Amino acid sequence: MSDMIKKPCYNFFIFTKLILLGLFLTSCSSLMYYPQPQQFFDPAKFNLKPEEIFFKNKEGQTLHGWWFQANTSKPKGTWIFFHGNAENLTSHFLSLSWLPAEGYNYFIFDYPGYGKSEGKPSPYHNVISGNAAIEWVHQNKDPNPLIVYGQSMGGIVAMRSVIEVKNHFPIQVVIADGSFSSFQRIARKKLSQHALTWLIQPFVYVLLSDRWAPDVNKISPIPLIVMHGENDFVVEFEHGKKVFKEAKEPKILLSFPKGSHGDLFWVEGKAYRKTVLDQINQMKK
Repeated sequence: MSDMIKKPCYNFFIFTKLILLGLFLTSCSSLMYYPQPQQFFDPAKFNLKPEEIFFKNKEGQTLHGWWFQANTSKPKGTWIFFHGNAENLTSHFLSLSWLPAEGYNYFIFDYPGYGKSEGKPSPYHNVISGNAAIEWVHQNKDPNPLIVYGQSMGGIVAMRSVIEVKNHFPIQVVIADGSFSSFQRIARKKLSQHALTWLIQPFVYVLLSDRWAPDVNKISPIPLIVMHGENDFVVEFEHGKKVFKEAKEPKILLSFPKGSHGDLFWVEGKAYRKTVLDQINQMKK
């Protein structure tokens, strides 16, 4: 009789663990990557004509990018755009679509598995693709120091890529917009927000690796701008403050009280654009 009671209890325990594990893995997957293949917006409708670019990472995967040329014969610089975890470059390019009119080139690319890029995304493959993007721009478009901009998940990839290549290619400044520095830390934060996943927070450190997360202090002596909306409920402001705390000088934290996630260049009458550009110019000096 006791064995019959123990067996159903044991099976229920195992079943519960599997359900929780499944929920956990689903949460992590959706948190990190959500690539889509279709085109979302046509740049021509925004008076933009990008150059179609294909290049390879060191694993031989073909990656897709768009190059936007500055609306001037003497560009002020070049931004490399590491976008966030969802959709693909055909939606994300809009975030920096104002840059050519301000005299800047910018290059946006898709990680493996996004849009027209081959392969599947992973922390490793995203970083080596970021490395390849920086190398391609340096060798083919602009040999001058580059501005590396990462938004949301793109920020953690951008920071790690800069650490990997900073001794090979000139970087003027790194910008982490609404980002974070630890996959484990943000996953645990997200799991803590749901009753069904709260109990399995400790398993984050076993099931999710920070192997390809950045050691942020190693970005120095390249200047780091951490920009974050105080109303960001996707990547909470605390994550941006943590990135800033981990970094060595030179660094600056730009907090925007009315900003949320992915909208910092478009809210408050687009005033934050000037704030960031002025800060970049100051860090040049």
